Amino acid sequence: MLHMMRYFLPVLFISYMAGITFFAHVHVVNGATIVHSHPFKKGAAHSHTTVELLSIQLLSHLITDGATTLFLVSLTGLCILCLLLKRPQLSHYHAPYYGVVALRAPPVVRVYIV
Repeated sequence: MLHMMRYFLPVLFISYMAGITFFAHVHVVNGATIVHSHPFKKGAAHSHTTVELLSIQLLSHLITDGATTLFLVSLTGLCILCLLLKRPQLSHYHAPYYGVVALRAPPVVRVYIV
């Protein structure tokens, strides 16, 4: 299941981004302009039912008040601050020789071809 999700979720995201990027169009219904995007055949006239237009509106808009936005922004800021101020964990390095703090890279032989 997780193996399938590893491929399914990126494909879903890429197809969603392609759909909202390449297929944007406008409908004028009763004097109201509705801008949305979905795949459709270019040049062919298409329309939407009232239920489809209401679904587009409900899925396209998010309305929040100032208190909710302030709460979410402050919560995100606190999470980032906690991650940045978290005490780093001590790492234990294995040194094959006593007293050697850092090992050096292996020697390199340079060959010049003339």
